[in-house]
Amino acid sequence: MANFPTLKTGAVAQYPLSCGARFTTQSVRFLDGSQQRFRLLGNPLRQWVIKLDQLDDEELSTVIAFVEQQGSAAFAFTDPVTGQQAATCAISGEQFDAVMKGELRGQTTIQIEEIA
Repeated sequence: MANFPTLKTGAVAQYPLSCGARFTTQSVRFLDGSQQRFRLLGNPLRQWVIKLDQLDDEELSTVIAFVEQQGSAAFAFTDPVTGQQAATCAISGEQFDAVMKGELRGQTTIQIEEIA
């Protein structure tokens, strides 16, 4: 399984970093109108928005090649906050944009989510 690429600094993300967790729940409505909700998975699924800035040509092309190669396939991602590895993640979001605004000024934003 592929690993998300690291930058030349060894980091996988830069600040500001946006991350969160989501729970998968199911809701059942009974005939009397009452509801019961319960979790389908025991642990929350994590998600990150990775904003990369000030990338050089090589770093930006590595990230672009990774996104194009992976598509919607699963890969491993190291949580930048905790350092724990999430074994099954996927790139989410509808669009991937990468821009080179000048020398050492590459920018991109990637949404990554842990999948069950």
